[in-house]
Amino acid sequence: MEASPTVAAWLSFGATAFGLGSLISQANAINDKLDPFHANRTVEYLGMVWIQRQAQFPWWIIAKSPPVGPIIRGSLPDGFCGVQNLHLTRVPLTHCGKAGWSALLSIIHLDAPVAHHSSSDDLAEKAMSRSRSLSISADSTPRYLVANPSEWDDLKHTHLVRHQSSACIVVSRATFMLMMCLTNARKVFQYSDAAGFRAGYGSYCGQWYITWPIGQEAIVKSAPHDSHNATADVYPPSYPQRVDRCIKMLAGIVEAHSSSLRVAFCGRKAPGRYLLKVVPKGFPGAHGSRHLYNMLGGKVYEVDFMSAVKDRSDVGGRDTTIEVASREHGSMAVMRIEEREETVIRCALDCLPWSSLSWSIHRGLRDVLVAYATPTMNEHREQLAQLLKQTVVEKSQLLIRRGWNQQFVQHSMADMAASAVLAGFGESGDLVRVVTDIVLVLVDGWDLAKLDDVNFWRRTDRSLDLDGVVALTKLFVLEWSNDFDYQLYHDLPMSLFFA
Repeated sequence: MEASPTVAAWLSFGATAFGLGSLISQANAINDKLDPFHANRTVEYLGMVWIQRQAQFPWWIIAKSPPVGPIIRGSLPDGFCGVQNLHLTRVPLTHCGKAGWSALLSIIHLDAPVAHHSSSDDLAEKAMSRSRSLSISADSTPRYLVANPSEWDDLKHTHLVRHQSSACIVVSRATFMLMMCLTNARKVFQYSDAAGFRAGYGSYCGQWYITWPIGQEAIVKSAPHDSHNATADVYPPSYPQRVDRCIKMLAGIVEAHSSSLRVAFCGRKAPGRYLLKVVPKGFPGAHGSRHLYNMLGGKVYEVDFMSAVKDRSDVGGRDTTIEVASREHGSMAVMRIEEREETVIRCALDCLPWSSLSWSIHRGLRDVLVAYATPTMNEHREQLAQLLKQTVVEKSQLLIRRGWNQQFVQHSMADMAASAVLAGFGESGDLVRVVTDIVLVLVDGWDLAKLDDVNFWRRTDRSLDLDGVVALTKLFVLEWSNDFDYQLYHDLPMSLFFA
């Protein structure tokens, strides 16, 4: 009889312990039911910057409002989130977390990151700073690349949307296309079948993935490079990017502010013979990139159109003829260029926008300009390559001041630049940055307006002066640019979840 109370007490204790254990084991499931964003309210997901921008809730609050993220919009007139001239880094300079939109805003900056040199005593402390990333300077002493953690504070916020296990913002397909061309994206794979649409794009600043299963929402994800880090990078920490120029090159439009030139190029044609004809203000009647240009806020009615019509004439005379790639792999299209159109092409070559990185480009524009200019480029390749090597030797200190690693400048940069120019084509954004920065040092003091509009192709004497070096460097950038499907938006819905 005396044992009964003891047994009852132990049974009661066991039942209580079992109940508490069951409750604790179900804590995560309960949290997920009460707060669907429970797993997304962490620094590992949102990153250091955005975790500090979230509302704080007392412990007794059960129903919490969704976390917030940025409203990201892009257009030709307004740029990216209202900014036209940006600075991009190869990898994030802040702890950005798993959210792709957080990583993107850790790569795109309003101003160039600042390098701060530090002693070994405060190395560990500063390496943990949320706004700094360790790198190696020209003289091999540690430095920190400082990105302003409050640079995107002015962005309007919106509640995040839960999709599967991700907390997403919503972007338009036009904004998505802009973000990809800003980061110099190129197609890696693309599938459209009964299961839906899937695509992967590599870019200079990371990877893009698009998934749109049948009957579900379309989701896009962005991930930084896992093959690059700031400590091993011998390049300057950032490079400038102009939003409006990226959009126009994607749409196949060249514009000269010093003249009336504003012309769009047609896309690839089927194999055959064609005649290039400039149609004044003909872009509104063209197919292809016109729709994308409209979506991004461009005024198509202001743009002439370089069309390709079937050439049924046997009269060639002294007209220039070029061969370009056709729609069918392995086949070519032949295009005849009359005097008026040749004048437009020469002006377009002179007035290509300057860029430190290759373009995600309209392939019709690239095909015509490269095919026309290649014979002249080939005449100067050796001389241009030697000039770049000589510039690295003579102006190495200027390159080091621009942020290039000293050992890299002294032992690798010259040969890399020369080999890139001599190759004639490629996909390396790093080599484009090497060549263009050497040219910027060579023409020290030129502003962007002068770089955008040179006089080389429009003159009869095409000697390799500074105008010629800049003009041929802009052609080199075209040779190394990535063809991009400007009609990708046809495969996408009006808006996408950006996870």
